[in-house]
Amino acid sequence: MGNLQSLDNRQAGLSKAELERMERRLKRLGRGEKELARSDFQMIPELAGNPFLPRIFEMYDTDGDGYMGAADLRALLESLTRLANEEERYHFAFRIYDADDDGFVSRADLLRQLAATNRRGLSSAQLEQIVSHTLAAYDADGDGQLSFQEFRALLSASSTERNKSLAF
Repeated sequence: MGNLQSLDNRQAGLSKAELERMERRLKRLGRGEKELARSDFQMIPELAGNPFLPRIFEMYDTDGDGYMGAADLRALLESLTRLANEEERYHFAFRIYDADDDGFVSRADLLRQLAATNRRGLSSAQLEQIVSHTLAAYDADGDGQLSFQEFRALLSASSTERNKSLAF
């Protein structure tokens, strides 16, 4: 999986020790093989139950074969180290939602991710309504999709609302 020494000087979301521990765990889960299957990836305790896990796996499984090779895993670990930086977190979240990787979060992208993470059992009509309201509120240029800046505004507003509610 490579040497993690190059990650030492970065502002890290994970420490070097945490990255090395995760790298060892990934090797164990992959039974020492050079690839990690999606099912093995989902067994990582820190990731289990994360509703975004399937999409994150998809983002880093570059050849789409259902396995992450060493280079894929290295890219994922390097991305995780950058999540301490707020701007990197916004970019990471944007990539999760931009499923077709066209540089925009479309209505279809939003619906896909909401349906995949729908733990409340909302109906399709309710999900459509959420997407419509989201686009109406944050699609500043009216093109029917969210640019990175528009998506960032959505996340910033959501974060501000969460912080307000936690103050009580």
